[in-house]
Amino acid sequence: LGIGVTTADQAGLNTMIGAANAASSAGVSDFSSGLEFMGHLTFRFSNNLVALQLRPTYFQQSTKGDGTDGSYKYELTGYTIFPLLRIIPLSNDIIDFYLQGGIGWGKLSGKVENGARNASFSGSNFGMQMGLGADFCLLPSHCFGVEGNYRYLPIDRNIVSSGTGPGNLPYGSSQAQSDRELEDLNGSDVGTSLTGISGILTYTYNF
Repeated sequence: LGIGVTTADQAGLNTMIGAANAASSAGVSDFSSGLEFMGHLTFRFSNNLVALQLRPTYFQQSTKGDGTDGSYKYELTGYTIFPLLRIIPLSNDIIDFYLQGGIGWGKLSGKVENGARNASFSGSNFGMQMGLGADFCLLPSHCFGVEGNYRYLPIDRNIVSSGTGPGNLPYGSSQAQSDRELEDLNGSDVGTSLTGISGILTYTYNF
């Protein structure tokens, strides 16, 4: 099991937040780091130098404020699944130091609420991640670890599942109609991202 903080930059949504703050004095902060929960199942080969890991994660990130016409919320939730190859160059009875990397897939679902103006949307993409970490096993079956990882997983295109129509769009958007792309005021797709650096604390039970 694991829990981490990820510095996913949501530049497209932050631009929409800026437009909302200018239009209604909402005082919404830009997105900060997201929180990520994960599980991991690892098979370690008998040579003790190589392991394979399957890692699913759940991601959440949000910000909110109050405007002149109601509450303002921006929420992202999503998940990733990554198979990882782990190399363990240093191992003894107490510590395992490892390098890891892999290619996987992620999806983000988002919701924008500007008073009566709203949109729900989602997008997905493939990406990669790499990092390093260490497990500390004070007891043979119970290990606690720390990791630092970099993940590259941009989501350039988000499809709206529900939203208000023309004339009542979320601030900063030019299109938020169902089954079409979420677009900014320049007519470009509003992207989201699972790209960032993460710091993770883990617990592993060895059996």
